[in-house]
Amino acid sequence: MTLALPTYSWTPSPNLSSRGGARVRLIVVHDCEGSFAGSVSWFTQARSRVSAHVVLSEDGSSAVQMVAWGNKAWHACDFNPFSEGIEAAGFAAKGLGAPEWSMLANLVAWRLRANGVACQRATAANNWVGFCQHVDLGAAGGGHHDVTSDAGVIAAFEAMVAVAFDEPMPASWGALSYPAPAPAAPAGWQPSGTLRHDLVVGSMEWVQAALNALGIPPVPLVVDGLEGAATHYAVSSFQRRNRLFVDGLAGPETVAALEKAAGA
Repeated sequence: MTLALPTYSWTPSPNLSSRGGARVRLIVVHDCEGSFAGSVSWFTQARSRVSAHVVLSEDGSSAVQMVAWGNKAWHACDFNPFSEGIEAAGFAAKGLGAPEWSMLANLVAWRLRANGVACQRATAANNWVGFCQHVDLGAAGGGHHDVTSDAGVIAAFEAMVAVAFDEPMPASWGALSYPAPAPAAPAGWQPSGTLRHDLVVGSMEWVQAALNALGIPPVPLVVDGLEGAATHYAVSSFQRRNRLFVDGLAGPETVAALEKAAGA
């Protein structure tokens, strides 16, 4: 039977960056020190400056992907470039429930197999190849104490990962649920530097045309007034560049900044 994975959904976090060519060799498990919904909400806010690739619910039945596997999530400081972070909702002091531990083990095993990484406890001695919990990383990983200090609990978890690692793996898990990287710009395309004057300032068509004129999206947006994924990411890129609150929505502050930039 194929390895069970939780129900998948996609909620993007703005807190990510490039791996700089580093290859994943480590899976880090965390607990959120908070609820599932609260943690997902916190990771969507740029001011949190933290994220994870996946957040798992308290009962292990569902998970939200927040950073695409190919990008670097901000979860374990010096280990971020070559690791993937999986956050389990809950608190270290209270411990995780059995269903959550079980699904967490399945996710870890699946990501080890997906990345071609050995199923072993990662340590400094083996150059951090395998999987570990956040506390194992010490100060270089942020100095956290999660997930557990109970040697028996973590030994049982390691055994569950080993069993799951030998199961048949699913071919994909929500692979089409987050936007693919933007294609290359058409040959010869350059930002126009000018903005159409027949559009109402603040309308979605105007926002799309303004972003195109400024050269924000790598591929010019279709000026159709529809707020799709490409428009959302272009707005988010503009907000990041201009130190605005990053939510991908063209609110009054973003429109004012766009109007100023377009005018300049």
